[in-house]
Amino acid sequence: MKHTLSFSRIAFSAALISTGIIGTGFSNAFADETIRDLAKERHRFIGTILNSEWFNDDIEPEFEEIHKTQFNVVVAENEMKFDATEPNENEFNFTKGDKMVEYALANGIRVRGHALAWHSQVAGWVSSNYAGQKDKLLAVLKNHIEKVVGHYKGQVAEWDVVNEAVNDDYNADWRSTNSVWYEGIGAEFLDSAFVWAHAADPNAELCYNDYSLEWGLREGSKASFVVEQVKRWKANGIPITCVGTQTHIEIAHETTPQNVRALAKALAELDVTLNITELDIGFPKGSAGKLTDADYAKQGHLYRQFMDVFLEEPNMGEFVIWGLTDAHSWLDEQQGKTEGLLYDKNYKPKPAYDSIMVSLKAHPASEVKSPYPESLFKDRMDCQTGNCGDSTIAIKPAAIATHLSMQIAGRTLSIAGANAAKVDVFDVQGRPVFSAKNVKGFVKLQDLAEGLYMIRVREGSASLTKRIAIR
Repeated sequence: MKHTLSFSRIAFSAALISTGIIGTGFSNAFADETIRDLAKERHRFIGTILNSEWFNDDIEPEFEEIHKTQFNVVVAENEMKFDATEPNENEFNFTKGDKMVEYALANGIRVRGHALAWHSQVAGWVSSNYAGQKDKLLAVLKNHIEKVVGHYKGQVAEWDVVNEAVNDDYNADWRSTNSVWYEGIGAEFLDSAFVWAHAADPNAELCYNDYSLEWGLREGSKASFVVEQVKRWKANGIPITCVGTQTHIEIAHETTPQNVRALAKALAELDVTLNITELDIGFPKGSAGKLTDADYAKQGHLYRQFMDVFLEEPNMGEFVIWGLTDAHSWLDEQQGKTEGLLYDKNYKPKPAYDSIMVSLKAHPASEVKSPYPESLFKDRMDCQTGNCGDSTIAIKPAAIATHLSMQIAGRTLSIAGANAAKVDVFDVQGRPVFSAKNVKGFVKLQDLAEGLYMIRVREGSASLTKRIAIR
């Protein structure tokens, strides 16, 4: 792409806002930890794009620092698409793609390649010279995939081999109009693209990527059509390993996380990974400047639901957000939406960021199953295999609790292994609601309303976080 809480818990969040416990400004309740820290521990990849301003050296310094500190997978917004990499026939330009790969290698970040065969952003010479000529178009596409994938062999871990090839009709089928590949070749181009990509880099993960897959598996839907095509590809030996659901949605689309869960389960039966590849959750554009704390909390809750699904489905491996900051987003100019990302226009983390952190903490690493081997997440700088582990340059180790333990009984939190631990309580959006000092081995939580919370106990460098329910 160019680009549920119970009523009582909602009421509780609203009460926090009205009483001033949650202010109008954003804050980061987890300033001492990062998404990247927690993703690594859970053997998952969570990331975002490098946008065109970054590639053109026209970006604020905060962007790159946040990017490499918070995330462990990256994809180019536009710079590795057909028109960017082969602007003239058989004349390839890898300058910007190489810049991203070098940045990723230096910072231990996994790289996604986007996208090889797509009906949009194809260099103009393809249609001008070869429209409707099947053999010529096959040769052009084969050469493009071989040269691009071959150039990045061992450096790009995963490719969107075919992008957005399903139409938007109620009865889904392949996109048959306004696609130089389908109109000139037919559906054969999809199978061929996967075969050529696999031959160019047998170790790369190969994805089919599309939008509107988050609308469910009803008959005639894009998602159900893609599942049937994956069945065919697998039966015919086509080397597809993953499906990407772009998931560009609005704040009102509350059913989409569970639709993504259903799609993940359907693909798991086919031994195929599902990745969230281009997520943003925008507000209607006309709401800019009118949004309230409750609106941002609702956005955060929806982000958390997607992260919950991502961590709970064992065949989901990558969670990519289509942008880092609202200051640089395609939503306002191209989608009629606004403020859909984790950081506001001043690079301050929004409740959406805190919600993702809360979800990660609510899913202990020991309980999260990953589709990837543990070796991908070892600390190492050798990225020649294309599957980079984390670098000590960009991250700091998470605090490890070696002696702390806690137990909740009613509204009394008992703490063992600490003499003077600090206790912090956060709501489900990651917003602080209570703090205390443990001096007698326990802390009373009498003033908390019923609901789910995250509790963090810290003493010195030791830290322990746990999800609890107050009844």
